Amino acid sequence: MPVSDKLPPAISDQVARWPEFRMGVNRVRVELADGRVFDDVMVAGGRIVGVLGQPEIPFDASDVVAIADFADAPLPPGY
Repeated sequence: MPVSDKLPPAISDQVARWPEFRMGVNRVRVELADGRVFDDVMVAGGRIVGVLGQPEIPFDASDVVAIADFADAPLPPGY
């Protein structure tokens, strides 16, 4: 499974304070420097480990400028 580089420290520290979605994993929404937003991003150990519905991570972790807890959002069909 491809894993991203580490998230920026301020972003990673923010995620570390949230309850886990699954063991060791946080489900988040990210906003990138170019304005794109991705829901259902999985983060573990300060790294992006996957994006639901995407075969690969479609952005660099260093491009994340904002992050929000997404654990309580309904899962997409099939998950």
